[in-house]
Parts: sequence; structure tokens; C-alpha cells
Amino acid sequence: MPRFYFDYHDCNEVIIDDVGYDLSDRLAVRRLALESLGQAILDGASRNVLGQLAIEVRDAAGPVLRVSATIEMEEPRR
Repeated sequence: MPRFYFDYHDCNEVIIDDVGYDLSDRLAVRRLALESLGQAILDGASRNVLGQLAIEVRDAAGPVLRVSATIEMEEPRR
């Protein structure tokens, strides 16, 4: 089973996955990438992380997939 690595990127830091996950197919890779991005958004909320967040997936051969989201916060003027 191929091993995939899920690296985290935001405007302040990059966290390289050096452990990875053994996943059976591309659908599993896509699902875990989206779940990881969702969790990154939730985790970033407690640290007030705004801007672009991304999960970049790679395997032994190189890049496989990138998912990203842009987090913006606006407060109305009063």
C-alpha cells in the first residue's frame, strides 16, 4: 500500500509530515486531505490564523494533491 504524506502550510508556518499514512487509493487520499484541511481550520481558529491554509500531499515520487482554503474575517462598522 502506498504511503502518503500530508504537509500543512499557512501564512506563518509549514509543518512537514514525516510519518505519513498508508492509503489504498486516491479517493482515500482526497478524503483525508479534506478532513485534514477542515481540522486545520478548526485548530487555527483558536490561534486566530487567517489567510490561506493548505494541505499538500506527496508520496515517494513527489506531489500528489493540494487542497486549500482562504480564511477571512470581517467585522461590520458600527
